[in-house]
Amino acid sequence: MATITLNRKVLIKVIVSQEFKDSFIKQLEVLISEIKTNIEKLKSEESKLLLNVGSSFSAQELGNIRARISKERESQETAKKEIENKINEVKNLEIGTLYPYASIDGTVDIKEGDNLWEKLNGSEITVRDGIVISIKT
Repeated sequence: MATITLNRKVLIKVIVSQEFKDSFIKQLEVLISEIKTNIEKLKSEESKLLLNVGSSFSAQELGNIRARISKERESQETAKKEIENKINEVKNLEIGTLYPYASIDGTVDIKEGDNLWEKLNGSEITVRDGIVISIKT
């Protein structure tokens, strides 16, 4: 009988504990710190650009560079706000509840007679404090 291996998404769910909340919030705070550093670099880059107005760049080139920097800074600000919202969400999670933490790529073998939709969907791993509690395929 013929078989084929396909890619699928596997949902990682976490049983919320105080340890999970503390660890996840710490990871998110590190990301915010990195984003803040990037924003400061972009502001510095923009300031340097303004000092070079009379340099070898044309007005159009300066405008294009400034627009790119501004767009990147806006993107970083949006990402920062999203992470801040995620931190608030995690802080409000109740201990013992299930939290959809991530989705990872996995594979599944499909053979003739299998229900394709059941094989591709519904796969999840439940974890508590890093320990796998259950696997649903």
